[in-house]
Amino acid sequence: MAGETARLPTHVAYSDEAQYNTGRYRGLGMLSARAGDGDVLGMEVLRLLEASGVAECKWEKLRSAKTRFVAEKLLDWATASALAGWLRVDVLTWDTEEGARAGTGLPHITNLQRMYAHLLEVILPERWPDTGGWQVYPDEQGALRWERLAIRLPHIVAITPCRSDAEPLIQVADLFAGLGVYSRSGYDTYERWLCLPAAERSGGGHLPGLALSASDRVRCHILDDFFTRCKLLGLSVSLRTHRGLRTYGMAAPLAFHWHAG
Repeated sequence: MAGETARLPTHVAYSDEAQYNTGRYRGLGMLSARAGDGDVLGMEVLRLLEASGVAECKWEKLRSAKTRFVAEKLLDWATASALAGWLRVDVLTWDTEEGARAGTGLPHITNLQRMYAHLLEVILPERWPDTGGWQVYPDEQGALRWERLAIRLPHIVAITPCRSDAEPLIQVADLFAGLGVYSRSGYDTYERWLCLPAAERSGGGHLPGLALSASDRVRCHILDDFFTRCKLLGLSVSLRTHRGLRTYGMAAPLAFHWHAG
């Protein structure tokens, strides 16, 4: 395991990426918690999956009403757990065209490593300032040099890549990463979906020029339901102002950060 030392971690983090090598917008999602709570929270997610009859819930597989309901259960569970103080949710998205326009664009793997470093070096310590060390469980990503990240970050006890089907909290991180990216890359589609009559948003949608794929319909439902829930709960999450999910500062237990690409 990369970066392992004799210290015991006081906190744990679970992460996954979305579209790290395709499309204009890319993203990372991370759930973090106290070390003693990680296994308990993972079991809660596992029970939700089992009760829904789903072995694994990933953003890229959201195409049906069944997967939509499971994803919404997990997002609602994570939001409630964050508000209760059991965990923190952080989503980092970036626009690759910004770097291209500025002449500072990087190869996608180099950029992904840079974004992971920002997540672990800047965001984590600000979210949990009283930590003694971190055990990080990212989704398996063979192209990244995890040992380099661990060596440069003294607060990281170990980085242990895991399969998402074996670590349920990584699946929730994946959902948030996908949601954050889609809120930006699919915002035009979301606006078109909002124009559909309520009865047609989940169905075939026969209005001229407004045909949407099954996956877009499911994802637009999830995005709209999530944003509505954030407003009802008083979370400072913006969607329409910037054409994508975004928050400011580190105070909220659930945050969507934008970073220069």
